Amino acid sequence: MTQSTTTRAGRFHQGRLADGRPQALDAWRVTTADADVAARVAGLLGGEPQPNEGGGGGFAYEVLTSRESVRVLLDGPDAVAAHMVLRGSKGIVHECDGVEFLSPEEKKGQPCGCPPLLADRKVAARDGRGPTPSVDITFQIAAAPKLGTFHFMTGSWMMAAQLSELTDALERVGGPAVCDLTMELVVYTTKSGRGVCYRKPVVTVLGSPDNVAPEPPPSATPAPTPVPSAHRHGTRPAPEPEPTTPSAPDSSRLVSVDAILLRRAAQVLGTGDHQETVIAALSEIVAGPRQAAELARLRDQVGRIAAIAEQALRGRNSSLT
Repeated sequence: MTQSTTTRAGRFHQGRLADGRPQALDAWRVTTADADVAARVAGLLGGEPQPNEGGGGGFAYEVLTSRESVRVLLDGPDAVAAHMVLRGSKGIVHECDGVEFLSPEEKKGQPCGCPPLLADRKVAARDGRGPTPSVDITFQIAAAPKLGTFHFMTGSWMMAAQLSELTDALERVGGPAVCDLTMELVVYTTKSGRGVCYRKPVVTVLGSPDNVAPEPPPSATPAPTPVPSAHRHGTRPAPEPEPTTPSAPDSSRLVSVDAILLRRAAQVLGTGDHQETVIAALSEIVAGPRQAAELARLRDQVGRIAAIAEQALRGRNSSLT
């Protein structure tokens, strides 16, 4: 059974909206339009079916699962679709595969002008001069492939950097491949001593369904989630926090974000809805001192622009009297 002939069952997400505010999650969230699919997903991955109030795709139901890693089936390299996109106020202004334009039709096949190195593309995108990744992975849950196909869409640069290795690994399997789709925890401490903790999407190809079980073997007591720490020698580290429950949004993780700002961020990041915009934005970590310096520079520029505009308006008003 190929993925192109199966029913589209729903989407996987790394975040949601809670009371209108974006929330990053520690486990996968699944949205679907089918109540039966929602019930099956909950039975397989944990959680409870509930009305979808977290946004994403217009689906009626969501399941906040207890899994940060799900074993899935990808039907070869074609299960991974990726392109680069830059959106403007009137829609897409640049769409390419990193080498050639994919649209508009009159430019299709022509060189797009994007830098060959991913690092240079990130710089161009950060400055608003270049497109950002748009990755769509189509898969089935390995333990219940008849549920249909699910999609995971992301603008993660880390996922974009993995794509070449991922498609090569899928090609080597030579057919449907069992993979682990994981929200991998990244923890580190910046030079300024600030702890940073976030999750990045990772796909690990395990092999053919003939050789790999559709569910991982039961593990022993799970290792505690590491927490970045800057304690010095001789001081007692702070106790680790209790694990969070996905179905109960933690107010400490909620961030108030203006809707207009979210729309502008989506245009820059090439994302389709609010929670995917936040996930893509959070994947770019900027050190505090650098951020402060950039903010000060922008404020200075805005002040100069405001002064020039005020002088121009005064001159215009005096010429009219």
